[in-house]
Amino acid sequence: MLKHLLLWHKRLALCSLVPLIIWALSGLLHPAMSHFAKAPIIKNNPVVAEINDLQSYTNIQEALTRNNIVSFSHASLIKYKERYFYQVQEQSLNDLEIHYLPLVNTQLRLTDIKYAKYLAQTWSGRNIQSAQIITQFSTAYPEINRILPVYRVQLDNGNNLYIDTLGKRIAAHNTPLRESLSYWFKQLHTWQFAGDRHSPWRLIPMLFVSIALCIVALFGLVAYSLLWSKVKSKRRSAKSLHRGTGLVLSLSLLGFASSSTHILIDKFFIQEFRALIPTNSIVTRDINHDPINAMRSANGDNFQLLNINGEIVSQIVQFEKQKMRFSYWQSQKTRIDNASVARSVLLDQLEISGRITHDQKIDKFGPTYGFINKRLPVQQISFEHSPEVLYSVELHTGYIAAIDDNWQKARSWHFGYLHKYHFLNPLGKGIRDSIIALICLGLVFVALTGTYMYVSRSLRQRRAKQQRNLKNNELLENN
Repeated sequence: MLKHLLLWHKRLALCSLVPLIIWALSGLLHPAMSHFAKAPIIKNNPVVAEINDLQSYTNIQEALTRNNIVSFSHASLIKYKERYFYQVQEQSLNDLEIHYLPLVNTQLRLTDIKYAKYLAQTWSGRNIQSAQIITQFSTAYPEINRILPVYRVQLDNGNNLYIDTLGKRIAAHNTPLRESLSYWFKQLHTWQFAGDRHSPWRLIPMLFVSIALCIVALFGLVAYSLLWSKVKSKRRSAKSLHRGTGLVLSLSLLGFASSSTHILIDKFFIQEFRALIPTNSIVTRDINHDPINAMRSANGDNFQLLNINGEIVSQIVQFEKQKMRFSYWQSQKTRIDNASVARSVLLDQLEISGRITHDQKIDKFGPTYGFINKRLPVQQISFEHSPEVLYSVELHTGYIAAIDDNWQKARSWHFGYLHKYHFLNPLGKGIRDSIIALICLGLVFVALTGTYMYVSRSLRQRRAKQQRNLKNNELLENN
């Protein structure tokens, strides 16, 4: 039994030696990005419209008609150089175009890229070098950021600020070093060189290696713990170091390999909802109230026009510290609430409906809605026909931020606790990342000592064979 366990432990370890070392060493890039290449925090202040500044203005319906915008999917207020504009997103065919319509006559003209530069300069306090629109994820701005399209605005200190003009927020802030480290992390740790995110040419080899490492860790754990008395060595040597360190780190390797296997299997199933663009189709002639008057009545800070089951309403937002509070108005307050908005979005985009059994507004990341999802605030709801599925809808943009069933919840827990060691968070991020770094270096040490043992044994066996052959040849010559 022991002999077979050790034999397959060695064979599979040798097969996955190079990927293990590459994964372990490239895994160090992640804490390096967090601690040595981190950009300074820039707070994006909420875009607030002062209602006292809006005594005289062009009604939104009139502004849209004047600019020949028949239908649109987004309308809110923005402030640019002390002037207010309606920010309107029009969808023509598959293209999205954002217009900025002044509330009063002005020679000031505003485009989306100019507004992105303005937000970046206002929030960062730095001069702008360049800006370009980003419509696809890349190694510099990976899919983990979730939000597209964004503008990549280069600041005068070389950092890149990624601005979401529709959400009026910073989607990411990277230093050049962080983007460089991110490139190598993607190439070496997630094998981006082998194909796109869901390519079988990329996933199948990685899955094979992950499963092999699971077996290596399991066989090593059994062989060097339950049968330790038969394989332990009293002398301090490469063998004793390999077996002792390997036994200590086998559970860590099992956690890393099993959680990566879980993630890789999940990538075979594309989350198509992430590519959906909110429809929220509103026809200009159907607007039946003035959203600025509604904002005044609600004492709000901004608005967004919504189509809820064919009814046009103003979603009024009030900013309270780090939270956004929503109410829904026409000429007066309606009975629509956040759950109604989330239900309407899911019906529109996924054709899902039913009796709601759970709904909750989420204002910060936590156990049921992780930081990986990026969008806030969201309304979480589940339906009677599938209570185990939790839908998260970003209220002010209409994007579906997450869909979590039991598989997704298990995957998030598995990866969060056995790959990223979130259970160590109470100790502090620095201590957690230091422990992970030591484990990664330890796994490399175990792999190298194991390889040294194998090569040394092979050389000894070869020399012994050569000596036996030499002695046999001498005996034959003497005879």
